[in-house]
Amino acid sequence: MTDYRALIIDDDIWMQRILSKTLESYGFKTLLSANGIEGIALAVEYVPNLIILDILMPELSGQLTLKIIKKIKATKNIPILMVSAMSNTENLGLAVKAGVSGFISKPFTRATVFEKLITIFGKDNLDKIAAGQLIELEANKPAPDKPKPAPEKPKFAPDKPKSATPMPHIEIKLDEETKEIFFSPSAPKPTVTKEQLMQSYQDDEKRSIDSIKKLLMKTKK
Repeated sequence: MTDYRALIIDDDIWMQRILSKTLESYGFKTLLSANGIEGIALAVEYVPNLIILDILMPELSGQLTLKIIKKIKATKNIPILMVSAMSNTENLGLAVKAGVSGFISKPFTRATVFEKLITIFGKDNLDKIAAGQLIELEANKPAPDKPKPAPEKPKFAPDKPKSATPMPHIEIKLDEETKEIFFSPSAPKPTVTKEQLMQSYQDDEKRSIDSIKKLLMKTKK
C-alpha cells in the first residue's frame, strides 16, 4: 500500500474536520495545521501530495503562506487548492500569480472537492490513490536542473580559474510600512490562466448559493 498525504492549513477546526473526512474518503492521509507557519514546516517535513490552504488566517495569511511554499525547492511543485468565502478579485489574482492550482469557495460540497481533485490528479490516478496503488505524480516531482552548455573557448586562450558558484537561496524582505513580504527570485508562472481560475471560482460560488437556496426551501416546507 502506498500512502498519499494531504495537508490542510486552516484555523477553523470544523473546516479541518470536514476537509479531513472528505479527503480521507478518497484515500488520502491528512495532516492538519491551524496556521501558516506550522503548515510550511509540515509541508517541508512531509512533502504532501496536496495542500488545501485557507486564505484568511492569523499570524501569516494564506497568500503569504502560498508564496513561501512556492519558493521552497522541496515544496514548490505541490498542487495547492485555496479555500475562501471571499470573492475579492485582487486576492484571487495574487493567488493565481503565485501558482495556486484552483479555488474552493465556502460553503462547498463533497462533489466540489471531488471535481477539484479530478482536475489535479485525473480520474484514473484518483482511483489508484483510493486503492493505495503506486502512481507517479508529475506535480510532486522536483524540476530537473537543466545543464548549461559549456562556453566555447577561443583558440590558444589560457584557461581561466573557475569561480565558486553561490548556493541558491530564498531572499525574504519585509517592508515595515506595508508589512508586505518580497521574494527573490520571481514566482513561477501558473499552469492555468487567471481567467480560467476566476471562472471556476465563480461557478463554484454560484453552485454553493443554489444549494443553500434549495436547502432553505426544503426547510420551509
